[in-house]
Amino acid sequence: MVGQIVYRREKGRGKPEFVELGRMMVLRWTLYEPSGLSRWRLERRLRRAEGTLLKAGAGRVLLPEGFPYASMLRTLKPVDPLPFWRAIADRLALRALERAGVTPRKGRAALSAPRLCTELRQTAERLCPQVKGLVIDVPGVGQDYARWLHLRYGLPVSPPSAGAEVTVAFGPGGGRWGTALELYGARPDLAGLTVSAPGVDLPEDCAGQMLALLWEQGAVEREGLVIT
Repeated sequence: MVGQIVYRREKGRGKPEFVELGRMMVLRWTLYEPSGLSRWRLERRLRRAEGTLLKAGAGRVLLPEGFPYASMLRTLKPVDPLPFWRAIADRLALRALERAGVTPRKGRAALSAPRLCTELRQTAERLCPQVKGLVIDVPGVGQDYARWLHLRYGLPVSPPSAGAEVTVAFGPGGGRWGTALELYGARPDLAGLTVSAPGVDLPEDCAGQMLALLWEQGAVEREGLVIT
């Protein structure tokens, strides 16, 4: 089971309720923080919410984007959308090229990371048949991998000095060219792109987390997503 904490800066009393979100049933608790509420009272309310969700069998929890008290959770694990964003990195890059006014087959994408991770490899190999060129910006083994891509796919893999219209970063450091998608850390940046699934109503304050859950369960597929 997955829980949900909704945050309201107003008076109210929290209580658990089952709600349907994106084709899933979740156990929701509304955390109220009216003006003037003391810190210890807020912590007590959060402990009560967490305890109730845990007792009901929730191991993870959906949180509002920017929820200020996520670090205060002791046992519940926030749903992490990052693996989902990285799994669709190629589709995000292609859409970013289109938004920049560049036809993918005439554009170049840069992939940046402090090491050659699996997600970068998957993204590169999916992009190879669809773009004009790639820049692989990875210390050490990056150029060896670039040469392998060229031999495997025949795609021109350019040096970082060539630049690109879009950068997909899988970690800090490295160069940034054109529109930058930052797919790492606690606050990934999709450069203004939004992702949805046809026929699925997503909560505005945790849409990415909800999509990540549905993707884990096989309820949504990569190619069926709508990226705008």
